[in-house]
Amino acid sequence: MFRQNRNLLKALVSTALLTSALLSSSAFAVPTPAASPYARCISEGKFNLTKGQAEKAVEKFQAAVNADPASCEAHLLLGQSYCRLKDYTKAKQHFRAAIRVGKGSNNAQQANLAMMQLPKNILSPKTGPDTRMIASMLGLSRVRGADGVSKPTVIDFYAPWCQPCKQMNTLLDKVKSTYGDRVSFMRVDVDDPNNEKIIDQYEVSPIPTIVFLNPEGEVVTFSIGFSGEKGIDEGIKKILANKG
Repeated sequence: MFRQNRNLLKALVSTALLTSALLSSSAFAVPTPAASPYARCISEGKFNLTKGQAEKAVEKFQAAVNADPASCEAHLLLGQSYCRLKDYTKAKQHFRAAIRVGKGSNNAQQANLAMMQLPKNILSPKTGPDTRMIASMLGLSRVRGADGVSKPTVIDFYAPWCQPCKQMNTLLDKVKSTYGDRVSFMRVDVDDPNNEKIIDQYEVSPIPTIVFLNPEGEVVTFSIGFSGEKGIDEGIKKILANKG
């Protein structure tokens, strides 16, 4: 009887071990969903970047953008890849897209910081006589003072999540107390879809960006990043000097 029980116990243990092995095998495992084309492209593109293969990374991240045009991450990574290739114009294009679709996300903030590192000539908004047409189209050159004369305009491009923008706004409030009767001030939230037209017309890139328009609506000068009170004051003096 003891031997029979022992043999039975061995049989039960063997059966349990076999069952456990079978359940843990791939034949009985729950199938893992295949990665989406977007996720696969992001993963492969990141791998290419770690290997210094920027051109291949561009191909993968562009495919990710095609799969999900509203992906802030894909635009940011594509912009960073173009920076590796020193194609700063395309890098700016995708950093701007990342900011637009990211709406203050961590990736959007990274895109804004990355754009600040691009060559200055790449970041410049539109300036010169041709910008008068833009101001006229937007009605900015028709802002007049109490004397009926057109006023110069200061446009502050910002976003609520941008810390330097908050500092700039504090300075602008202070400057308004000095020049408010002679200069028109306006703020443009880059996260507001209704402002896409004016942002694109002036080709504004990182924020904060401030453009200074003379009374005829021509962009005379601009500042990018936190320029401080001195930078704002100098810009306003230039558009007041062009008054009339």
